[in-house]
Amino acid sequence: MKPFKQGNLDRFCSVYSVLNSMQLLGINLPYYKAQKMYDYIIDQLNIYDSFFDTAEYGADYKRLEQIMSYAKEYVKTVFKAELSYHRPFYNQKLFFDEILNYMQTQRNAGKSVIIRVRSKEIDHYSVFYGANDKRIRLFDSDCLPSIKLDQISHIKDDAKYQLLIRQMYVLELYK
Repeated sequence: MKPFKQGNLDRFCSVYSVLNSMQLLGINLPYYKAQKMYDYIIDQLNIYDSFFDTAEYGADYKRLEQIMSYAKEYVKTVFKAELSYHRPFYNQKLFFDEILNYMQTQRNAGKSVIIRVRSKEIDHYSVFYGANDKRIRLFDSDCLPSIKLDQISHIKDDAKYQLLIRQMYVLELYK
């Protein structure tokens, strides 16, 4: 299984992170089915006047939640399954190893974790795939397959990459 890849110039990593999460949650998404789901989400963004903002500026957490709600509708209608999502760390102070353990526990339980990573060069949504003692692995739509643990922190300006824990989402599928 490979992650769906976004284009070099588009800012739809939020949409791709949701599509890639569906794969990790066990939804069978060959290319043509993924294209239909992608088209549905993009159409909904367009209908609700959110397409151009997302294309130009990318997505904040409110836009990501909007995209996940469209995915939830699509999954319910097409795949007859229920998608749920929540933000586990709103206004909590944690150590990074606790966050990493939480993400790994969710992944081991068959859930998907969408994360937002920011640096001086990027502001990007991706999907947590796993971790070892040196790296966080990502199921990524762009050019970020992993991040060295010594290059990421949840504290702003503490490392090259910041993990925005208030904008982390755990997705779960019920069939």
